[in-house]
Amino acid sequence: MVYARGGVLLVVSLLGARGASAALSADDFGGSLALTSDFIYHGLSQTCGDPALQGGLDYRSSGGKTPSEVFAGVWGSAGVGRSACGQSRELDLYTGLSFPVSEDSSATLTYTHYEYPGGGYTLPHLAGYRYDYDALEGQWSWRDELSMSLAWTPDALHLHYESFARDRSALSYGLQLHHPLGGGWSVTAGVGYDAIADPSGTGYGFWNAGLGYALGPVQLTADFVDTSGRATRVFGTYVAGQRVLATAVWRF
Repeated sequence: MVYARGGVLLVVSLLGARGASAALSADDFGGSLALTSDFIYHGLSQTCGDPALQGGLDYRSSGGKTPSEVFAGVWGSAGVGRSACGQSRELDLYTGLSFPVSEDSSATLTYTHYEYPGGGYTLPHLAGYRYDYDALEGQWSWRDELSMSLAWTPDALHLHYESFARDRSALSYGLQLHHPLGGGWSVTAGVGYDAIADPSGTGYGFWNAGLGYALGPVQLTADFVDTSGRATRVFGTYVAGQRVLATAVWRF
């Protein structure tokens, strides 16, 4: 994605706008540190089944205390495997706005730049091609339990008759459920479709189900993830298909 520098400027401009009207406080900032056994996004392993260390920092104009606020942040992942794929890196810059829609629902608009330093597709015929991209995402949530999302990018990688360009418009969308069980336990389930990652533009389906446990600021999760047969045929079984993973996240 060529947007990296613009994304940083937008983050700075948001912080500057906030600083002009009120002093920043520690409550406006937060972050997370995580360790996962397999970094999976939209059903595909970004580290080919190897673990990853992850972390992020974010700013919210009200510290999450008001229904409407602007936000901006940075998030990254570093694979700790031995192979090139297992050592993959990702750096995301994002900014957006969240606001209430009704008494029980809210909406979020987010612009994200996905950067993969030194990375490229793991498919043999795409090896070496970068897949950085920008995405605009809209999300609607009901009572923080049910959410629907739709993301669009104008610059996905495009494979056409063995020629390549980063000029393809593509969509991804999904539905996610997060239901608390009590005592810190919760269950999650989701389903979606992604045409952004597939360079042919056809896309593939994916779904997940999991169990979580919250202990103060620490969240432990175990998930089962699967993809459609097309994802397995396009990306291979070392990236797509059935997978089980465990993740520990500390939020501060």
